[in-house]
Amino acid sequence: MDLTGRRDFVETWLAEMPQSLGSFDTFETLEYSIKDRIEHGSKVIDVKPNVKKIVGSQTMFYWYQQEDQVILGTELLAKPQGLIVTLTGKNPEWKGKPPYASDLYDIILEDNNRSIRLFSDDSLSDEGYSIWKRLFALGHRVSVYDKENPGKSFVTFKSQQEMDNYFADNPDLKRYQYVLSESNDVLAETRTLFYLRRHRELIDRLL
Repeated sequence: MDLTGRRDFVETWLAEMPQSLGSFDTFETLEYSIKDRIEHGSKVIDVKPNVKKIVGSQTMFYWYQQEDQVILGTELLAKPQGLIVTLTGKNPEWKGKPPYASDLYDIILEDNNRSIRLFSDDSLSDEGYSIWKRLFALGHRVSVYDKENPGKSFVTFKSQQEMDNYFADNPDLKRYQYVLSESNDVLAETRTLFYLRRHRELIDRLL
């Protein structure tokens, strides 16, 4: 019995963590964390022009910066089977203007050969849903699963219409988690983890 694999799956895909996607009231916390890491000697790496990152043993930060001002940032946890977005915040002075959260997630996906898990809110706002649509348009793979039945509920959208129909037919959005994958190869590895989870779920029911 692979207890390590089970634990890794739970830590990466089922762990409960409060997160407010793109909420502007998270910005002060995020900005403080980034500046605190820099002040205490964390190495800042240039990813792209105006985009920087800090990579720790358990946490990662990616952010847009103009001169000394943090514009938009994301904090992630590095877990055995993927990355988890724990906090995303945008400077209120840049509200409604680029860059957007989808731009930052796009860069993170390109910079890491791993899928990213994002938490759902109780409802999916138009602003939140636009993130999925933009990432889908950029060619990334967008998947969703019900955290109550992860093994059998993992779905990867093949078209924008399929994604629209899915969210229209599933009103209880707080149960769902989202997975972003940069390529088919990364997605295939993530799907394998969920297939293995499904296999374990079936075995557990027989015992």
